[in-house]
Parts: sequence; C-alpha cells; structure tokens
Amino acid sequence: MIDRWRQSALVSFICLVLLGYHQQKLILSTFYLPPSTLNGSLTWKEMLPFFSRRDILACKTYYEFGGVINRLPSLTFLDGQKSVCLDQGVAPVPDQCVVYSFGNNGEWSFDEQIESYGCYVYVFDPSVWYWKHHHSKKVLFYRVGIGEKDDERNERHWKIMSLTSLRQMLNHTNTIIDYLKMDIEGGEWPVLSRWLDDGDLLNVKQLAMEIHLENPESIPGKYNLLQRLEASGFTRFFARENPYTTDSYLNKYNVTGPSCLELAWYNTKFVR
Repeated sequence: MIDRWRQSALVSFICLVLLGYHQQKLILSTFYLPPSTLNGSLTWKEMLPFFSRRDILACKTYYEFGGVINRLPSLTFLDGQKSVCLDQGVAPVPDQCVVYSFGNNGEWSFDEQIESYGCYVYVFDPSVWYWKHHHSKKVLFYRVGIGEKDDERNERHWKIMSLTSLRQMLNHTNTIIDYLKMDIEGGEWPVLSRWLDDGDLLNVKQLAMEIHLENPESIPGKYNLLQRLEASGFTRFFARENPYTTDSYLNKYNVTGPSCLELAWYNTKFVR
C-alpha cells in the first residue's frame, strides 16, 4: 500500500512539473488530500489538517494590514493583522473600496491601515463602548453585532443584525464589499452558514475569518461549511495558526494542532 502511494505521489509530482500553472492548481487541491479521503468519510481528527491548508499558487501578492505586538510572560506575537490579496481583479481599488470589519474589541490597527490604503471602512462591534461614530475620515463605527438574524432580545442586550439588514441600513444592498473581515470569537460558524444559505457572499470580493475549533463534535460541521464556501467559488489564499492558541484546547484529546486559525479567501468570480 505504501509503495503504491509513493508511486502515485511520484506520478503526481511529475505531472506538476510538466503541466502549466492553472493545471497545477487543479492537481494540488487533490494531491494534498489524505488517502482516506478517496476511500470514504473522514474522522474529525483526519479533518483537522484541512483547516490549515491554503492554495500556495492562488495569490501572487498579498499584504497583511494592521497588527499590534502582544507580550505575554512566555510569548511575544503580532495579532490583529489581516491578509489582503492584491492581485488584479480581487484587489481593493483605492478610493472606491468598501470594507466591512466585524469584531474590533477597541483595536483599530487593521481598520486604520486599510483606510490609509484608500478604503471606506465600516466597523461593527456590540461589545465596545465607543462614543465616536466617525473614528476617522473614512472609518465609521457602529455598536452593532453581526448575526444570523436581527435580534435585540439576547441575554447581553446587544443589537444584532444580519448582513442583509446591515446592507440595507447603509444603502449597500447592491454594493460590492471588497473585503469582509469577521473576528467574533467563535460566533463565526452560524453566521457563515446563514451567508451560504442566503447567497450573501456573491458580491464579496475577499473574506477573512478567525476560526475556532475547540469542540471535536462540531468539527465535521465546520469542515462541511468551509467545503461549501470553497465549492461556491472562494479560493483560500492564506492560512496561519493564531500563536496565542499554541496550547490548543484539542490537546486534551491527544491531538496536536491549533484550535484557532486566521484564514482568507478571494471570490474567483472577480478574477481577471
């Protein structure tokens, strides 16, 4: 079995060398799948590597906007930065681009730097007591959270709105969102599910999410959601472990790997 797998890997490698750039991309997506993918369903442990993968050929040039240095007794790391693909077609267009930033926690480095690039930035966070609506010339703050549906009767008494309602509120119903960032500490999964069900990402060029994988029982559902996202035309060009979660919640299950990752995709419908 091992020899056959090695032979198959060698053949795939030779094909990668001989075929052109676009054909390589198609083969890579299959070449890196674990062998059990071809034989049936995966266990949750076998699904974990999928979350850390990216298409290394997808984006020729990307830049990480924002980020602040965090110092802990045993760790110093940069946090809050988000990767933006700058390739033609998917790159935000300066002085025209629109950015939605869900989850801020009072840390403005990404929002301010993407503004300096030339974008109009709309920041949403119900947990931040921030009195200024105009943070700066092109950065507007709303004490509103993103959710599956509109909700003002939750236990925290936060104002929660769906993406559809937020677009309507801002008169952005038909506006292309150049970059949508979601960092909402575990609440991303039901929101993403709703977006996929309703087709809310059709006019989104790039999507960045901090994802969380603490609960093994939920991993198959999260795996399927990202499969749906990527089957809908989103290509993952960036993936990085969040260094703050090096000591993974999954360690107690004798599994090594991050429980929190930073991922970014672009919508292939905008590729030129």
